[in-house]
Amino acid sequence: MQSVSTFNKNLVIFLVSLALINLAIGFYKSFNKSKELNKTQINYKVKNLNVENSDISAMSVDYISRANEMLEIFKKYNFSIDKFLKDESANLIIFSSLPDDFMEIQPVNERKKLFINTLLPIIYAENQKILEDRKKILDWWSESQGENFSRDFWPAWLFELSEKYDALDSNLGNLLIKVDIIPISMALSQAAIESGWGTSRYLREGNAVYGQYTFEKNKGIEPTQRDSSKKFFIRKFENLSESTKSYFKNINTHSAYADLREERKKLRMNGEILSGLKLADFLTSYSERKQEYVKDVKIIIESNNFMKFDNSSFVN
Repeated sequence: MQSVSTFNKNLVIFLVSLALINLAIGFYKSFNKSKELNKTQINYKVKNLNVENSDISAMSVDYISRANEMLEIFKKYNFSIDKFLKDESANLIIFSSLPDDFMEIQPVNERKKLFINTLLPIIYAENQKILEDRKKILDWWSESQGENFSRDFWPAWLFELSEKYDALDSNLGNLLIKVDIIPISMALSQAAIESGWGTSRYLREGNAVYGQYTFEKNKGIEPTQRDSSKKFFIRKFENLSESTKSYFKNINTHSAYADLREERKKLRMNGEILSGLKLADFLTSYSERKQEYVKDVKIIIESNNFMKFDNSSFVN
């Protein structure tokens, strides 16, 4: 027969063991819950190209985080590059971010395909917004019989648009030089270079597709191998669309790309395709690598046949 002291000792050991087991279970549940909370919460929006005035925010779903879920959404809404190019009832799917397991996608060609499928609708949608603004300016100018009225007599929407594009004079021709599209081929190529086809830490941590700088610490990510004398950060964004919008504004307003905009104007006035291959020549200021960077942009455009996106009649 066990003594009372032995019984009490065993009881204490049992209770302590039970407490430790419960603690371990609680920690495990808490750890898993923490992992769930740390997942990228991806939402998406769908717009049909053939539905006039289709609201791009008409449909949205939250809490997607895996690549297979994104692939299922592309399949569900029947999105493909071929349908996009042929404009056959194509649905645009605008995702907020790339999935958590993007780096795990194999083979690499499938990862690149998902990268292109994700960025293509975002770039296209941004271009469509610009074309709508451009048409609005041209219609108002036509109604004004081509006169350049003082900004004091402009409608509020036109004044706000000129402020957005840093066009501070009353010449609408100068504003139109800035309010124009970026060739899809060039935007995709630069996205591939700047983000390493979606593998860069800056894209995964801050939706930074185009490697844009900021000097505000709270708005950026510090580069791992930044020179000690440098103070810049890689700007982070709420989503991929905001990153793309910022890139578009950079190309369309910064003085470093004035020659690019002039060349784009010539192409449009001559009725030519706004070619990413041609406009890439004016990207020397985008990278310290200058002409080597331009060369890389062109190589990616050509090796991936991105020219096909510029040749489509509905993207200009």
